[in-house]
Amino acid sequence: MFRAPRHAATMLGIAIVAAIVPSVAGRAHACSECLCGMPFPSDALGGAMPTGFRFGIEERYLSKSNALDDAPGVEAEREHRVAGFVLWRAADRLALLGRVPYNVKEITSSPVGEASARTTSRGLGDAEAMALIGLWRGIGPRASTFAAVLGAIAPTGSNDARDATGARLDAHLQPGTGAWSANAGLNATLMIGDGALAAHLSGRWSGMNAHGYRYGRALLYDLGFTSAERRNVALLAQINGRSAGADRLEDGSIGANTGGTVVYASPGVRWRTGIGVSVEAALKIPVLESLRGDQREHTTGRLAFSITP
Repeated sequence: MFRAPRHAATMLGIAIVAAIVPSVAGRAHACSECLCGMPFPSDALGGAMPTGFRFGIEERYLSKSNALDDAPGVEAEREHRVAGFVLWRAADRLALLGRVPYNVKEITSSPVGEASARTTSRGLGDAEAMALIGLWRGIGPRASTFAAVLGAIAPTGSNDARDATGARLDAHLQPGTGAWSANAGLNATLMIGDGALAAHLSGRWSGMNAHGYRYGRALLYDLGFTSAERRNVALLAQINGRSAGADRLEDGSIGANTGGTVVYASPGVRWRTGIGVSVEAALKIPVLESLRGDQREHTTGRLAFSITP
């Protein structure tokens, strides 16, 4: 068992996140590829049993708009990511998360004075693997924890999808990024009564794909509270932030309408049905935006079903 003075390490972790986030949110550089939100549930390293599986399926809906790069007008992006996932608490202080998405993407271009054009794509996305490594844990089945987060995203999705004429689709319509990505950070959970306060801070680095495109580096930060369950229902309240650098485009230039900071208010609810199935739903409502160029993030959402054998 990994222990320290009660709550001390966890409170230090939460304090680090709280201190760093305000200092970067106004000046770091958001991209649609950089999902934000708590990477692990607050009980990933808690509970009386040292090991266990949880698996399920989730739907993430993403939406944003920005100015066209090569003409006056607007480009609207919408995306559905339907992913199967497995969460395995492999040991007392180790939890592993794997996710494989199927992406459905749509871009509607509306040049000024011209008819709108809509292009869609679909296909297997990039597989993700993450590890939550406990650095400290308190005593008891509902103990507070402080942990490191490590992860990698593999380029399993196609980055060479083409339209009916054989032309390669825009980078943001490709099912996969075509490059490896990695992330690392810290995660802390502090048990408060029957609820849980959690904080997360991590950085993400993306490689360059074969076509020369590179998504900007991103800083992800979250603060959230999960209430005690009442009749198998828990309320979720989070602040999710993402600050991303500008993308490097395939021609070597810097994307004028990429990168920036967005902070979401994320209310949600989780229902445990009593038959081993949990349902979780949440919205992400942008409340602060400082984006490069002409961009706008829209309200997005997540719906997940999971089973604990």
